[in-house]
Amino acid sequence: MTRRLIAGLISVAGFAGTAAAQSAPAAPTFAKDVAPIMFAKCANCHRAGEVAPMSLLSYQEARPWAKAIKAKVASREMPPWGANPALSLPMRNDVSLSDKEIATLVAWADAGAPRGNDADLPPAPTFVEGWTYGREPDVVLEMPVEFEIPAEGELGVQTFFSKIPFTEDKFAEVLELRPGNRSVVHHSGVFVVDIPEGSQVVDGRLVGPDGKPFIERTEAGLPKTDSGTLPGASKLLSWVPGRGVDVHRAAVGKRIPAGKYLNWQMHYNPTGTAQTDRSRLGIWFNKVPVTHELLIRQAGDPLATDTASASLYRAEGKEVLYKADTGSTRRSRTTPNIPPYVEHWSIIGITPVTEPITLYAMSPHMHLRGKSLRWVIVYPDGREQTILDVPKFDFNWQFNYELKEPLKIPAGSKILGLGVYDNSVKNRWNPAPHLPVYWSEQSWDEMYQAFTEYTVDSQVLSGPGAKLTTSQQPRQR
Repeated sequence: MTRRLIAGLISVAGFAGTAAAQSAPAAPTFAKDVAPIMFAKCANCHRAGEVAPMSLLSYQEARPWAKAIKAKVASREMPPWGANPALSLPMRNDVSLSDKEIATLVAWADAGAPRGNDADLPPAPTFVEGWTYGREPDVVLEMPVEFEIPAEGELGVQTFFSKIPFTEDKFAEVLELRPGNRSVVHHSGVFVVDIPEGSQVVDGRLVGPDGKPFIERTEAGLPKTDSGTLPGASKLLSWVPGRGVDVHRAAVGKRIPAGKYLNWQMHYNPTGTAQTDRSRLGIWFNKVPVTHELLIRQAGDPLATDTASASLYRAEGKEVLYKADTGSTRRSRTTPNIPPYVEHWSIIGITPVTEPITLYAMSPHMHLRGKSLRWVIVYPDGREQTILDVPKFDFNWQFNYELKEPLKIPAGSKILGLGVYDNSVKNRWNPAPHLPVYWSEQSWDEMYQAFTEYTVDSQVLSGPGAKLTTSQQPRQR
């Protein structure tokens, strides 16, 4: 081979290599490609003072975690999101990543996590310190006392009471329940309640007519419903890992009535050292006239318009009825315990829809044996529609799944909540597969709460067609 031919081949090869290099797509950079994804899908938790272990608001903060980010997003562990998109309706608070977004983050890590040009950086998101929602609350209400959690022992759900400080009913478009100390708050909820006649609130505790304080939710001595709340209670919202902010529609609000009390139900877990907590409730009022009051029901419980019906459940195919006891507001429950070593134990809550409603959101709550929850609408013509499927329930990440478009449900329909539990050795979170599981509030017990948020179409509060005044609006039970 002549030197001239060799030189020609080298020249051709060099040209081909240069052309290939020029045609290959550039690696994603943090500034141009990665930051927009992280700011939109990750920053809400991955910032100082929030639940995530590290901040991802800058290149310097994100770069050391590039390989870990790749692994977590490729496996779809992060961002956490439990809804199955193939069976669920679109959700407006969906934080899951698209295939394209995952590919971008993986390619960025594989390329050595390049920084890129800072001029390409989008504006960093702004947050209000101390709140997940993006602006200061209109009103902040605190637990009436700071509670001391002992270093050891088992605490039942603690109940605290504070007077609602409003002179007229108000409606909340956004509510955020914020633990004062996340390390000890297992879960919590805030309810609007009437206190029994003859009772009073002393140092944040409800003291009954018999002079005894009502400390734990399960204590006897005061009338309570099966959920442990006082009669007439309306649930505002819950805090559990992954959840604590409820954002409603502009003209749909949660009622916070004047003259009533907030019941703070706090479940604490001792951590080995003495701790304190004083949780807060942030309220953002509706800025436009509210046309409908948002109500909450659990699948299996009758709707506000169907107060004569008993709740209906099916456990392993057998009917389980909640019936109001004669002369009492309490209910009796006969749901069987979950047997040892059972991998697939099912319960279905069935709610008849007696007049047209509009559905906005659903939230599943189970404990360590919870395996899956699915919401199905059965329409009057027999047609079935799955609207939310959570196939791998994760106790560590519990969401309020907000429908992108509210769903109209006609009278004569049924709302089904299909829950499945795994009490077998295959469940890595199972603390004791050899024991039966009871229905109670501790994590090693179980709960079935398939909540729905809805409005009753006929109960118009303002504007054309308004029929009910604030004082006439039915309360949740």
